[in-house]
Amino acid sequence: MALLEIKFWERGDFTVGTKSAEGRCTWGGDSRAEEPEFAVTDRRGTNFGACERHVLSYIRDRLKHGPGGN
Repeated sequence: MALLEIKFWERGDFTVGTKSAEGRCTWGGDSRAEEPEFAVTDRRGTNFGACERHVLSYIRDRLKHGPGGN
């Protein structure tokens, strides 16, 4: 079982000047032009914007590696 931290994207959840705050999908280490629909939290506690397509990558990562990255 894995802990998934997903919510709808809101600009105020990100540091001003970051690509996620600019309204870009940044999950997976790549800043994409797609607008994020979700905010996801990685194993280190960092928030990322994630588009619909990449939120599935986030879910796979958390299920595969668990909350601590094991």
